[in-house]
Amino acid sequence: MKRLPKLFSGKLTAYQISTATDIDITIIESLLDETATLDILDDAAFAKLKDLELSLFNIQSDNNETIA
Repeated sequence: MKRLPKLFSGKLTAYQISTATDIDITIIESLLDETATLDILDDAAFAKLKDLELSLFNIQSDNNETIA
């Protein structure tokens, strides 16, 4: 199951996430209001969101690497 625990925590708007990742805003809005899950995304789109989360929130990735 795909997870992004911080990105959709309410600190960013759909517009901000969409602009940063070039993912359609309607998709981001549906993820934010939980009418859709991350499973609807292809691997490339999920990777963009994961990279954004890692960059903004300085969290550990699933492969136990930390951001220096």
